[in-house]
Amino acid sequence: MHTKHALLALLLLSGAAGCGKEVLVGGQKDVETRATGDGTPEGGSPSRAAAYALAPPGGPATTHIAGRAQGTITFDATVELVSTAGAAEDAGGPASATVRIDGHDSVFVARGSVPKDQYATVRVTFTRVRADVASGLVIGGINVTGQVNVLIAPGAAIVVERQVDLGGPDEDVDLLIDLDASAWLGATDPFTKIVAAAAFQSAVKVRRL
Repeated sequence: MHTKHALLALLLLSGAAGCGKEVLVGGQKDVETRATGDGTPEGGSPSRAAAYALAPPGGPATTHIAGRAQGTITFDATVELVSTAGAAEDAGGPASATVRIDGHDSVFVARGSVPKDQYATVRVTFTRVRADVASGLVIGGINVTGQVNVLIAPGAAIVVERQVDLGGPDEDVDLLIDLDASAWLGATDPFTKIVAAAAFQSAVKVRRL
């Protein structure tokens, strides 16, 4: 009789342990994030107001980049998913990545797991963005090469939030951060080689792969 009770207790404990493991493993949604320098086929362009502000006195306003600049962009960022209830969950980072300006590659940025939930927004927080331009960037008739920095004050960050279809609560998701470089590099001040944070922030796109 005691043996029967002991066997029953053992089975119950095993079942409980199995359930606990299932909750732990099955309660996660895996997220992988990649990035590209310019995933917009036609490229973007800076605002007309920014173009006029950057034009030399009496010179023409530059509203687009002829072709695409060549070089690389290096950035530091973290990725979060924001649930429909407003809770933010860490989905990877802080991480550093370097991509080609022309968008001819995509690179791994971060990987993470978030609790099962219904998510509607991706939040990417950039603490550093630097372009190293080799050629192809002409602002107001000035050929701009070398290091171009997006203006981020010490201890500050640029937060980009985008609505993305992130699937069901337990559906894994792959994301792509499109820096859309041709939309903000054209807003570079050719003398200081600085890009305003707002120009970068409004250009960045995030989508599901």
